[in-house]
Amino acid sequence: MDWIGVSVGAILTLLVFSYLLGDTPLFRIAQAIFVGVAIGYAATIAINLVLWNRLFEPLTRDLGANWHLFVPLVLGVLLFAKLRADWAPLGNLSVAFLFGVGSALAIGGALRGALVPQLLATLVPLTSFDNVLVFVGTIGALLSFRFVQPSPNQRSTRALDGLARAWGAIGRWFVLAAFGAMFADIAVSRISILVSRMYYLLHDWLQIIQ
Repeated sequence: MDWIGVSVGAILTLLVFSYLLGDTPLFRIAQAIFVGVAIGYAATIAINLVLWNRLFEPLTRDLGANWHLFVPLVLGVLLFAKLRADWAPLGNLSVAFLFGVGSALAIGGALRGALVPQLLATLVPLTSFDNVLVFVGTIGALLSFRFVQPSPNQRSTRALDGLARAWGAIGRWFVLAAFGAMFADIAVSRISILVSRMYYLLHDWLQIIQ
């Protein structure tokens, strides 16, 4: 049974590698299998861990104490109204709720998980080159997205604007360096996946490499 599982994984790997020859039917078969398995796994997790454990099971256990769970239940049922054009407006409330909660989570996650921690990281004593680099790079990256036209009648405003523009120009180089590091990290991760797949074929399946 272990050999059958290894062989199935090796065959699917070769089907994916067939994309090197173009968009072949073999690659489409592997793609369809991957999408089907992913959807089945996601549906199973959603049904078992979300719908049953957090919605149906609490309602059947104690309806009086968990009456508020009828709100997500009704919103979820209204989503099925989008299956028909005549009933589609009924599901707009659920879609609007999903978009609102999703946007709030995305904005809150970006602020609490990226922007605010990065700004707090600049509150360090400028006594070392690393601290100066973090401070200059963070503030410069933020100033590179500054689009303000100063008043031509105020010298102090023009001076501050010139400083902000120069600092923002430096910050753009930090942004480019960050994008380069992200691209390099993605490339290395993809190469690691390729090496692991080749090792799987040569060691686990063909057993050429001992």
